Amino acid sequence: MRQWITDHDREQFRAEGHMVIRNVVPSSITRNAVREIAAFVGADLADSPTWYGGPPELDGVVPMHHAQSLWDIRQCPNLYQLFTEFFGTPRLMLDINRCIFRPPVRPAFPDAGQGTIHWDTDPMAPEEPSVQAVVLLTDVTRDGGGFQCLPEIYRNLDAWLQRYGIKDDFNFFEPGLNHLKTTQIAGKAGDVILWSTKLPHGSAANLSSRPRIAAFVTLQPPDDYEQLRNSLMTWWLTKRAPDQWRGMPGQVDPESGAPAVLSELGLKLIGARPW
Repeated sequence: MRQWITDHDREQFRAEGHMVIRNVVPSSITRNAVREIAAFVGADLADSPTWYGGPPELDGVVPMHHAQSLWDIRQCPNLYQLFTEFFGTPRLMLDINRCIFRPPVRPAFPDAGQGTIHWDTDPMAPEEPSVQAVVLLTDVTRDGGGFQCLPEIYRNLDAWLQRYGIKDDFNFFEPGLNHLKTTQIAGKAGDVILWSTKLPHGSAANLSSRPRIAAFVTLQPPDDYEQLRNSLMTWWLTKRAPDQWRGMPGQVDPESGAPAVLSELGLKLIGARPW
């Protein structure tokens, strides 16, 4: 069995707040996900004018949660093994997250630009940091609209927060960091980027000729197994978004069709089967 995380990866995560693991999700799954995400947003990948129909306020986020291909990513054995190595335990549960479809920047579509550099949770909170992850579904070059981050702030986070985080107008989701030079990560479809919740990050401006398509997914040990189990089971069976994400522009609630088909591993990851 392949070992996914090397000592170098762990050192990079410790020092810079992120790691990139190559060729995790098979192309058969990523191709299906690209097809289903494009269909959801009404995009024909051979017809560029159709790429720009998403609500500008979502900044490329696609509020689709229950396509079979997304569940196939979540229950991918390679991905599970990767997170098992990261956390050092096989007892994991998944999250039901969303996707991203970021078309290239064009003069007629100025909103398809760089996303805000931000934290998704308050970096000043006393809780231990968690991990976030994104699966690349298309190849992404630098300046291709992919993941970007600020490792320098991560390395000196306590000092940075003591200087800027104490200000009354500090907003961790809009901290005013877009003027800084970021580290942009290139990759191939099937690669996985993991990053700490303490790392400021965002999506770069897509200056390429193709959309950047990706899926957010994390597996981790549950804080409250029974509560999460009940929620995951309900969301899977009803094909509804997690409660906190309902009502987004362009969302279908519930999504059409029968619940996704889950493998034995997938059923364990939502608590429908015991470990």
